[in-house]
Amino acid sequence: MSIQSFFEKKIKHNRTFVKKLKKFAKYIGFNLEYWHRYASYKQIKKNLSFLKFENLDVLEISAGEYWKENYKFKSFDQMNYPEHDICKDLYGNKKYDLIIADNVWEHLKYPYRATKNIFNMLNEGGHFLVITPFLIRVHEVPIDCTRWTEDGMKYFLNESGFNLDNIFTNSWGNKKCAKSDLREDSTWTRIGIYKDMKNNKTFPLQVWALAKKVK
Repeated sequence: MSIQSFFEKKIKHNRTFVKKLKKFAKYIGFNLEYWHRYASYKQIKKNLSFLKFENLDVLEISAGEYWKENYKFKSFDQMNYPEHDICKDLYGNKKYDLIIADNVWEHLKYPYRATKNIFNMLNEGGHFLVITPFLIRVHEVPIDCTRWTEDGMKYFLNESGFNLDNIFTNSWGNKKCAKSDLREDSTWTRIGIYKDMKNNKTFPLQVWALAKKVK
């Protein structure tokens, strides 16, 4: 077991301490965010810049910390597994302006069923943001089923109900990051003092799409 893996397992459930540690590290010029996630989020933020978040009713599937802590929405709901299964269920009768699935879809047994449920829960003109890994090792949480390229993601969303003309895709990755994340333990490379943020789409670590629901 690596030192990083040992330390992360010891502290990962103490989220207050983790957040304080990240804040202190950033203060002294050391970035503890995951390399591939940090670079992808920066690009995704640019891709979403046209949205007025404060006016949006938002639902996140299997919600993490990033979206609810870094953006201010009109409302924010969470549809978390196993209480709710997006492959089987809708989340009540409410409709949403934005639904987010951040590194979740690769773990679903039935992603087509899930995406059709997403389509039905969106308001007309609403968006579905789906972020998935590509050149990332298998990580069974609790299972790991699927990878999509940008093209694959576009046609998958189209088959699930979205019009091709209303699907935007993008990705981030580079060879250095891909090689660095090829580890035997459960850790991912963190940025530290410096990491190369250049994007080489031949080696995508994260692929995402923003699909708009229109008649």
